[in-house]
Amino acid sequence: MEKIKRAARMLLFRAHARPGVKGWELRKALGPDYLDVIRGLNEYLSLLGLEVRAVDEGGRRLSLDEGESGLSQAIFLVALREQPTLTEAKTSGWRVDDLAMLAASLLYLASNGGRAPRRLVVEVLRAKFPRWRVEAALDRFIRAGYLREEGDALVIGWRAYAEVDIDQLVGVARLKREEGEGE
Repeated sequence: MEKIKRAARMLLFRAHARPGVKGWELRKALGPDYLDVIRGLNEYLSLLGLEVRAVDEGGRRLSLDEGESGLSQAIFLVALREQPTLTEAKTSGWRVDDLAMLAASLLYLASNGGRAPRRLVVEVLRAKFPRWRVEAALDRFIRAGYLREEGDALVIGWRAYAEVDIDQLVGVARLKREEGEGE
C-alpha cells in the first residue's frame, strides 16, 4: 500500500511543466515490481473515474501488460476514463473558448491526416475568435504538448493522443454534421 501511495503522489503532483513520469523513474522509485504497483493504483483510481495511461513519445497508448522493456521510456500519466461533463470542463481551469479552439484544432488536423500548415489552422479558428486569442492559444497548446510544430506545420501532439479520444471527437463532429444535414 505504501508503494501505491508513493506512485499516486508521483503521478498526481507535477514536479515539472509537463505531466507524467517516465517508466524508468517509476522503476527507480518503486522497485522492479512498479508495473504491479501501477495496476494496483489503477484499481483505486477507477473508483474516481481516473486511470493511469502509458504513452510513448509520439502519444501512442501502450498496454501496461507489454512488459518492462517497452515501458521504461514510456510516459505514465493520470487521465480521465471518460470525457468530462461541461461543468467539469468549466472548473478544470481551462476557458471554454480555449477548449473549443483545442477541439477545433484537433478536428481540423485529424481531418487532414494529423498535420496542416499553421496558417490554415489559424484561418479556421479566426472565423470565430480574434487573431490574438488564436495565436496565444496555439502557442499554449504547443507548450503543453497538445500540438507540435514541425516547420510551418502543426501536428497533433503526444498529449492530445494521450488525453483526448481523437476518434470519438471526430465521430461526435461527424454526428453533429449529419444531424445538421437532415434538417
